[in-house]
Amino acid sequence: MLFNDYPFLLVFLPAALLICRLADPYPHWRIGVQVALSLAFYAWGSPSFILLLIASIVINWLASVAYGRMKWAMLLTLVIVVDIGVLALFKYANFVLANLGLVLGTTFPALDIGLPLGISFFTFHHIMYLVDLKRGKAPLYPLDRYALYIAFFPQAIAGPLARWSEVMHQFGRRVYVPGWQRQFCIATCFIALGLFEKVVIADGVARLLDPIYAQAVSGPLPSGDAWLAFCFSFQILFDFSGYSDIAIGLGLLLGVQLPYNFNAPLRSTNIQDFWQRWHITLMLFLRDYVFYPLVNMRLLPRRWLPIQFFAAMMTTMTLCGLWHGANWTFVLWGVLHGLALVACALWRRYGPNFPSWLGWALTVLFVLATGVIFRAGSVEAAWHIFSGLVSPLPLERGKHLWPLIAAPLFAFLLPASQDIVAMFTRRPNPLLAGLLGIGLFALLLHMGGRDLHEFAYFKF
Repeated sequence: MLFNDYPFLLVFLPAALLICRLADPYPHWRIGVQVALSLAFYAWGSPSFILLLIASIVINWLASVAYGRMKWAMLLTLVIVVDIGVLALFKYANFVLANLGLVLGTTFPALDIGLPLGISFFTFHHIMYLVDLKRGKAPLYPLDRYALYIAFFPQAIAGPLARWSEVMHQFGRRVYVPGWQRQFCIATCFIALGLFEKVVIADGVARLLDPIYAQAVSGPLPSGDAWLAFCFSFQILFDFSGYSDIAIGLGLLLGVQLPYNFNAPLRSTNIQDFWQRWHITLMLFLRDYVFYPLVNMRLLPRRWLPIQFFAAMMTTMTLCGLWHGANWTFVLWGVLHGLALVACALWRRYGPNFPSWLGWALTVLFVLATGVIFRAGSVEAAWHIFSGLVSPLPLERGKHLWPLIAAPLFAFLLPASQDIVAMFTRRPNPLLAGLLGIGLFALLLHMGGRDLHEFAYFKF
């Protein structure tokens, strides 16, 4: 089930809000109802893997309870290894078999397994909680509250990656208290903005770029289409920020404030600033649960610590690339961003100061260029795109290019979604409610005449 689909917007969501409204006066029902709705949502989208999600919740929760009684840290380590192993099985087994076959000069049969929706995200939620429990930072929770943390349907499939400390205390609170109308208005703003980002901007760009990238697989691109392929970073920005904004709005409808995930990243003036603004919750996860532990391992003498620091940065970004998919292009993308972060850190310490406009231009150019590698699917296809840059921009596509004009303008000029929503909802405004209603109705009509594009991060 997609957030940008009629069954969700016109059937599941109204039914879920009605059920939650009926359960709101009863404290013992609120969390259980939301768990049931979240499992129903997941089962609709991935029915063959609902038992996997339930099993992962139960096993990780039982491990936390056992640790609370025995304080056996190895138990939590073992369960985390199992979580990562299950993720690796579904996501990387065929990738490993294919590359092992290349090394050995043979062919291994591919495993006939699908990729469970949201497995990366609910696995990372398990890891964040269990690691913090092991560190003595997290308390124990009852099964229903832990299950809602893992399966909460606004963010279970593709984030944002909410930490237990950010949301656990919000679960089970009454929603319909004085002021709920303003909260619902803010939520509707996020949902409307997210749908606009996804359905109008991201999908509009995708319809132009999908044929170009499909053609790049077989050979060099004619007529300068390679220049258009550089716009993929705008597509994935509005695709994923759109999903994140819808998720934040849905969370508010259920009384939960999820963390923000984007902060106008293409207005960054260096690559470090970019990664503090893009997919914020993932980068905070990688920083606290991968990068810092690697830095603190103290594998080298003290005078070599800067080398260990940069090695940890490179390792973290390489794993970030591999996390996005079982493909060498993702690994290459992660390595390039790791090198860029190292170069940026060294330049900021030892090099002269760049004018902010030059830093912004170099950052955007790097992000757009590496976005081609991210999307291409193979190094050969990426080369076909880069080799086509010598061709002029095709004039015959001009009448269809409005998404590729609107997307950069919005990315470069507009503030973050949360700032836009705050600006419009600072004071109660009946006119805003009317405009939101008209805008949502227009979006629904627009969606009705279009083919659905799933959210990009469903694959990751």
